[in-house]
Amino acid sequence: MGACSSESAPPEKAPPSAPAPATGVSAAGDYTFLDRYSGQEVTITGTFQSDRAINGVLVLDSGLRITIPHFDLFARGDDWLKYVGHRCSATGILHTWTKDLPSYHGATLQITSFSGSTSE
Repeated sequence: MGACSSESAPPEKAPPSAPAPATGVSAAGDYTFLDRYSGQEVTITGTFQSDRAINGVLVLDSGLRITIPHFDLFARGDDWLKYVGHRCSATGILHTWTKDLPSYHGATLQITSFSGSTSE
């Protein structure tokens, strides 16, 4: 018969986890996929970047870039460049077709809220 021990092993620490896999709009692999969400309020998660310290850019795991026009005005009073290179989420109305705005390439997000992190 096997012996039982009353001592329990210390709980194992979980290894640092990678970001959760993207789902929904954040999992888009191409701009055609984003079209189904055009005009809708969405939450997008990706790596935050900056375009000339004026516009924010969320880079999805697939590499697609979604521009957040005039993020500098939205985040006025915050040192928002600290989020560059970190995983962040933004909510707003997604626009997938932009006319006559040469500085915006691809989709844009009319932002209503932002959740940023400065640690991975």
